[in-house]
Amino acid sequence: MVDTIKIPNVDKDGRIGSAFNHLFRLIFQMDETERDNWIWDLGQTSFFHPFFLAPLVIYKQVCQKNIRCINKPSHISNYLDLVCFDEPLFIAEDTDIKAKLETYTTKTYLPVCRFSLRQENLDGLQSILQRIMEKQSNADRRIVSPLSYMLGELVDNMKEHSCGCYGYIFSQYLKKEGCIDLVLADDGITIFGSYAKFGLYQDKIQGDESIALRLANEGKSTKNLPNTENRGYGISSSKQMLVDGLNGSFFMLSGSAFHRHDAKGSEYVQLPDNINWHGTIILMRIPVCVPKEFDYAKYTQ
Repeated sequence: MVDTIKIPNVDKDGRIGSAFNHLFRLIFQMDETERDNWIWDLGQTSFFHPFFLAPLVIYKQVCQKNIRCINKPSHISNYLDLVCFDEPLFIAEDTDIKAKLETYTTKTYLPVCRFSLRQENLDGLQSILQRIMEKQSNADRRIVSPLSYMLGELVDNMKEHSCGCYGYIFSQYLKKEGCIDLVLADDGITIFGSYAKFGLYQDKIQGDESIALRLANEGKSTKNLPNTENRGYGISSSKQMLVDGLNGSFFMLSGSAFHRHDAKGSEYVQLPDNINWHGTIILMRIPVCVPKEFDYAKYTQ
């Protein structure tokens, strides 16, 4: 038996992560049954906001369901192909990354890319992705170091802590908004699962995944080593640099909890038991113009 889900038209993300409200309904519908075969009907969609598009593609990859997409609107069908909607662009360890991605320097986006978290060339991948995003957006030169730091820290975090097989990345430069919308994800054991694996902070967490997110964002590492305690997951310093230093926005969803931090404040939310994200996903809205008062060293010491 095959069930059909109508994919909604999601053209806005008013407050970072709000597009997930639509995705949560889809996840609930697909996860509440044991059916393996599904059809996604895209006939109602006229535009995909980057913060709905990339998570939708990533969920399609990690949910372990057989999904067939139908009724792609003609006016966005080509775009969906370009951003690798049906199958992420795979970057293997022996891939000539520069040659494969160089063409995107003249675009406004990076397609959804999938890469092994166990490969040795992650630093090279991160450097090339960073350079492409800088060229695409014609960003302020002062964004180079912050972008390098945030990408390096968060990709390293996925590799070191997620225990996942694959990482995912997608970006879109939004000229009107003057920002880069960046998505990073892994298919790992979640932040809550990482703390549980190493047996740390269990007296504080007590089964609440939102508390695990709070600890990670306060710099509490899963590795019980003094030199890594303040650095933690690399999440804390990256998020502070983005939100407090660059006036950007940050959203993290891991398992059954999410954290959002932007100009309107910070919140940690435990989701209902019937909604679960397979791994961890981070959304970042990165302004391409750096505030005059920004001090990079303040966030890296």
